[in-house]
Amino acid sequence: MTALSFEKLEEAYICVYENAGELLEESRLLFRNNKYARSYALAQFAHEELAKLPIIYQEATKSFFKEKHDWKKFHNRLRSHESKNKQNFAFYQMMLNFTGNGSLNLKKEEIKDNLAFVNHLKNVSIYTDIKNNKFTKPSNEIGKNLAKTQLELVEEMFKTFSLSSFHIAGGIKKSLDNDKAKLKRKLFTQAGLIE
Repeated sequence: MTALSFEKLEEAYICVYENAGELLEESRLLFRNNKYARSYALAQFAHEELAKLPIIYQEATKSFFKEKHDWKKFHNRLRSHESKNKQNFAFYQMMLNFTGNGSLNLKKEEIKDNLAFVNHLKNVSIYTDIKNNKFTKPSNEIGKNLAKTQLELVEEMFKTFSLSSFHIAGGIKKSLDNDKAKLKRKLFTQAGLIE
């Protein structure tokens, strides 16, 4: 697996962030033109793209602090739909806990079922399928409400990631190149949270 420098990881973060924004913009265009199935699909693709951001940030942090990498695991996580959707579930759990709106409290099997359902909806939004012994197409399965809900959910996630300056050149380095970040990393290492 290819090892990436801190600078390459920072470039990757910016590229992924911008691509997620473009996918959302195109999803909005489709939604405004009543193309709900494809709007849903692009919003879901943006959702999965946004899930890459914490993965890249984590690896950039390891690079910055000269810590050990598992590049194979990193590349696998970036490409795994299941891994990215799990990342999104963790993100929502954290946001719900942070805002005090309760929590998902999903059991392992429920998460597995939800991940399968998310993947199923993505496929339904792109491909024809057989349902109740009849062929059906995405435009018959994904309606306005479902597309709107998905689009709004991902737009909020995008806004949350936009609050940091990580998507601006030099933003990740600035967040790590200070005494507070160095102390936090040292404490995490001492606590055994980082190898």
